[in-house]
Amino acid sequence: MSIDERLANTQFPLPVIRQVNQAKHPTAIGLGLGELRDFPVDTKVLDAIQEALHSDGTNYTANAGLPKLRQAVAKRQYATDGFNYSPEHVVVTIGVQNAMYAAIKTLAKLGAKRVLIPAINFGIYRKIPLDFGMEAVTYPLTPDFGIDLARLSEMVLPDDLIVINSPSNPTGRVLTVQEQKELALVLKSCLTGGYVLSDEIYSQLVYEGEPATSFSAFFERTIVLDGISKSAATAGLRVGWIVTRNLKLAQAFTSNNTTVISCPPTLNQYGAIPVVNGDTQPTIDSYNQTLLKNRNHAVGILKKNQIPVVVPRGSFYLFPELSYRIHSPVKQFCIELAKRPDGVVVIPGEAFDAPGYIRISLATDQIEEGMNRLVRMLKEQK
Repeated sequence: MSIDERLANTQFPLPVIRQVNQAKHPTAIGLGLGELRDFPVDTKVLDAIQEALHSDGTNYTANAGLPKLRQAVAKRQYATDGFNYSPEHVVVTIGVQNAMYAAIKTLAKLGAKRVLIPAINFGIYRKIPLDFGMEAVTYPLTPDFGIDLARLSEMVLPDDLIVINSPSNPTGRVLTVQEQKELALVLKSCLTGGYVLSDEIYSQLVYEGEPATSFSAFFERTIVLDGISKSAATAGLRVGWIVTRNLKLAQAFTSNNTTVISCPPTLNQYGAIPVVNGDTQPTIDSYNQTLLKNRNHAVGILKKNQIPVVVPRGSFYLFPELSYRIHSPVKQFCIELAKRPDGVVVIPGEAFDAPGYIRISLATDQIEEGMNRLVRMLKEQK
């Protein structure tokens, strides 16, 4: 079969998230956002970009990224886990999705065969390994979206890759220090040749309880994936990074990613520096205050209407189960809801391997009206 014949006979469907967002009526309220679009960006980020525009901001950086940014990331990671990182331990990427791609691509070339991903997961965790001929296997979660350690420990092979995501998209679950210690204890005995890929992109968005702690503080074979997209309300700048204690591995990540991106956008890297240095922390604190307020509003409305939900304390999502409340498949319900003039956009759990659930974003200034619209539509299902 020729290329043209294969192309004619192959479907390339949009991701579920895009399908729902494309169905949105102009007057529907968006509770499907995966970014802090309604939140003002700290002026320090914009000032750094503007200043770089008049210096070397339009030039290439090193393939691994701007040395000044890599130094800032190394310093921040040292403050988290005490390892003496240098800029050479850090590889800047075009967002965390590129970081995950570069890490898995490299480790696949080095012989990794299998990736363990959480049962409820962001879609790229499955798609990227499959692109490289790897096996993607889900590990179980507890009813409150924690990691089922007993069952995970029975699954792990010595050279596996294990993806963890805390705070989580889509559940908002934040692993506690004690939970991470227990996970590390399990992995130290069985993951002797593989790595944990710790997606920590929401790590600064914890609005209740103890702050998030990098898993690298507990398990040295951790590859940290992080960035500024979520916490700085700068998803479109696409600045992320990989941090590993293994210098040779960092070199491999750089080499394999260079063929894809050459280097990350220079101006955007300058914009990330004040975020990584902590200069924008008061603004991030204000984001968390708003997210906490929105969470409390949304959870209150759900509970008032007898819709159970695991109450999150990080990222900016709620993840209630609705399959028992509606007659149609949840995905179809979400598309129809988005189409209505009085509708609302929420994301079906199918996008996260959890078909009976929906993801509700707290990143909006219309949370109360959006939730009330959702509840009205659910009542129509009876």
